[in-house]
Amino acid sequence: DGAIQQLSSAEELYDQPKNSFVAQFIGENNKFRGTITYTNGSTCKVKLDSGEVITALNVVGGASGTRSMLSIRPESIEINPNGEEIENRLDAQVKELIFLGDHLRARLSVAGNDDFIVKVRHKGLGTSLKQGGKVKVGWQATDCRALDAPQ
Repeated sequence: DGAIQQLSSAEELYDQPKNSFVAQFIGENNKFRGTITYTNGSTCKVKLDSGEVITALNVVGGASGTRSMLSIRPESIEINPNGEEIENRLDAQVKELIFLGDHLRARLSVAGNDDFIVKVRHKGLGTSLKQGGKVKVGWQATDCRALDAPQ
């Protein structure tokens, strides 16, 4: 009695999930819950339950007032981002750093989410991250997907 949620290549399932079930099913992702406050069709503004506003792709076509779950993959997030092309920027605190050879897996506290994961190149900014330290995180709206809000 199951239902096919999305029939696609592995890459598309990972990069372009069509709903919250698929986003959680394959790979790691960071999640926020909120309410869509504005949409122009392809993108939307989502006010997170913690109060911050995020710009995201409006994948499910939710209207203003619709509850949504945002999904952002850990490798799409920049630490202390520079440049105008980064639409979303939030304050974060480093909770845990795990050395994995070629990269660090950083667990941060961001907008009320204490399990926000960022993958950082070991030879890049990863060497300057310190547990307990404060940083900014950022990502492009095209890397953030506003999906249905699971029950």
